[in-house]
Amino acid sequence: MTKKVQGMKEPRRLAVWTLAAAISAAAIVPGYASAAPVAVATKASTETMDAAVREAIQQLAAQGVIQGYENGSLRPNQPVTRAEAAKLLVLALDLKPVNGAALSLGSEHSGKWYVSFVNTAIANGLIDVKDGKFNPNQPVSESELAVMAAKALQRDTLSLTSWLSSVADGKANATRGETARLLVKAEQSVRAADARIVSVRALDGIALEVTMNQPMTLDDETIEKSAETFKFDGGLTIVNQPRLKTGSVNQYIVPVTMMEEGRTYTLTYKGSQTLSFTGSGELIRLNDTRQVTNDTFEVEALLSDGVVDYGYVIAAYAGGRGADAIVLEEGNKHNGQTLQIISSLRNRTAVLTPEGGEPIKVNYVGYTQSTDGKQEPKFRLPAGKTLQPGVRYTVSADWFTVKQPSFVAQPIAPLTIASAQKTDSKTLTVTLAQDPGDELFAFRSVTLEGSDGSKLTAQYRVQTRKGATGIFDVQNGGELKDGVTYTVKPVGTWAVTTSNVTLAAK
Repeated sequence: MTKKVQGMKEPRRLAVWTLAAAISAAAIVPGYASAAPVAVATKASTETMDAAVREAIQQLAAQGVIQGYENGSLRPNQPVTRAEAAKLLVLALDLKPVNGAALSLGSEHSGKWYVSFVNTAIANGLIDVKDGKFNPNQPVSESELAVMAAKALQRDTLSLTSWLSSVADGKANATRGETARLLVKAEQSVRAADARIVSVRALDGIALEVTMNQPMTLDDETIEKSAETFKFDGGLTIVNQPRLKTGSVNQYIVPVTMMEEGRTYTLTYKGSQTLSFTGSGELIRLNDTRQVTNDTFEVEALLSDGVVDYGYVIAAYAGGRGADAIVLEEGNKHNGQTLQIISSLRNRTAVLTPEGGEPIKVNYVGYTQSTDGKQEPKFRLPAGKTLQPGVRYTVSADWFTVKQPSFVAQPIAPLTIASAQKTDSKTLTVTLAQDPGDELFAFRSVTLEGSDGSKLTAQYRVQTRKGATGIFDVQNGGELKDGVTYTVKPVGTWAVTTSNVTLAAK
């Protein structure tokens, strides 16, 4: 996976534009001249300001969010201070004080113009203040501004950074012009309980692209709520929650069961809005399949083939994907290539057919479709069944196609549990003899046989593996007791212990 290659930047230096008399002459910062701002050479000018900046500033000025200085100028190249950033974000995004939130600024800020704005920003999680210390006149960097705006919008920082990228390189202090551009985009991105669908189209056979007029609330995005609000005819159902695309204001990837090519479907949203769309029968293009354990195999998708897992392009995962996260261009393109997006594989199944034998239904192993920088979702045989060495198996499904669909099973030694350590009464860590280099703990369990005769079961907590160690949670309300020594054993044949692995009594 590779990072988004940024395009050409617009010039950072913007011509100074004098605000029309209709806009208040009061400065954005009352008494700004006495606030010891960073010195920036400015002059009144009738030069043409960058059109996008002019439009953004005019819009914010009409809303009362941004104002001119005493001489009527707006100084688009002027750095924005921390205090100014707090005020602009609070006003533009209509942030409200949080009831019961303690005032966070020290007494030295008492009576200053920015106190209410900064306290509101702190209460909403935009700013961290320790011991009441706050530097109101310190310039805000572009990266800091993106982080603050992301917190205000309950979005990922990468999206906000991408919105800034057309006018900024992310390495300098944010200017008023850049901030105005970002705020206008941010205003379009405020989550709304009454958000409505603008359009629906099939991305492929198992996913829709749904465009809203505004992003939904986080509650409306949950699988529990979306299963109630997204209703389809024709036997189509939603498979997992809608996910905002990274860098998009309002476009969601919505995973669904397999569609019929050319069929007209109707989507009813929240019981009141009805839209139609044409189904797609396009299959997901996979590259290869291979065995990974004695009961599990994986299928591989390659970005070089124009296929990307949605884990790398959705806002919810952007923060954890690092350099692998991608901001798609218009039309779901990356570096000019249109990408096929693999949506959530939750509850997906495939068929594994042994040569000369009966087909076996296999289930997708949750949370394995894009881990460790790879696109290799895993499938597991039913409990108690294993792959037989020397037998050729062929993988198929009604929702994907594979260039190399077959593999010959090999004898693969089980993983070896080397040690276990109690974290607290509900959790423990299990460490393998060596790093498996992949998500092979997924949905595995261990038993804990206590010296007092008790028996507990603990299951791996998905996506917690760090090297050879993963976190396991005690199931069914059980607890690890002080003074009891537990012997740890794997459930099934996925692992072995070379010696007694125990959790020592405290």
